[in-house]
Amino acid sequence: MTRLLLTLAFLALTAAAGAQSSTPPKGGAGRASAPATPADANGFRIGDVVEISTGQGWMKGTILSANGNVYRVRSQIGIDTTKLYPDEVRRIGPLTPKDRAAGQYNLHDAVQVNVNGTWVDGEIIAVLGLEYEVQLPGRRTVWANAQTMRLGTAPPKPAAPKAGSPPKPGLTSCAGKIEGRYASTGGFATMTIVFRSGKAVMRLPYSQEDDELECWMGGGKVYLHKPGESQDIAIDINDDGTLQSPLGELKRKGNQ
Repeated sequence: MTRLLLTLAFLALTAAAGAQSSTPPKGGAGRASAPATPADANGFRIGDVVEISTGQGWMKGTILSANGNVYRVRSQIGIDTTKLYPDEVRRIGPLTPKDRAAGQYNLHDAVQVNVNGTWVDGEIIAVLGLEYEVQLPGRRTVWANAQTMRLGTAPPKPAAPKAGSPPKPGLTSCAGKIEGRYASTGGFATMTIVFRSGKAVMRLPYSQEDDELECWMGGGKVYLHKPGESQDIAIDINDDGTLQSPLGELKRKGNQ
């Protein structure tokens, strides 16, 4: 669900298509495959997909070349750019000891921040290069870096609602109330959701994958929920029966 929310936010803010990475041509019959490029001192290889810092936030990119900590990267929207590790290049997946030593942390890492000489537990809620915004108790936030921060212990998460149970009290199933295929109208891309028997199958613009979610409603909104995850996609129900999504108005286009 976090991936869905981030994708929706990126599409709504940039209104730009994510270019699909091209597939390299296959070698001829009997041609031996080229040996894998060895990893550099930072653990990256030519062709690796990484995350890079841009004016629109962090996005994926493919490493084209490397010179020490300087990387030439092609972003997911097709722009070639030069980025520096560790400030502007991050690996996808678990951080390595070298990444940690270089001052990298992940979004939502549990950390401790030195505040006036006292270590306070918190959670990273924003990343800007090697600077991190940390949520502290009492609705306080503070910016910190590797010099004033260390890894903490994540508190136990409350049990998520089971499949088939409303994610919050007062919600009812969409079954029989919202049915059929809805799609966005106008704009730069098409978002499609097929509602059927309390389920919602979502297809985001430029994606080849569908996401199946539970559909709940209440208070003039539709909530798309994935069991086991705490974040939902909330969509307003307009007076005329259309739905107001982050990518614009969704109208009913058919029964399926």
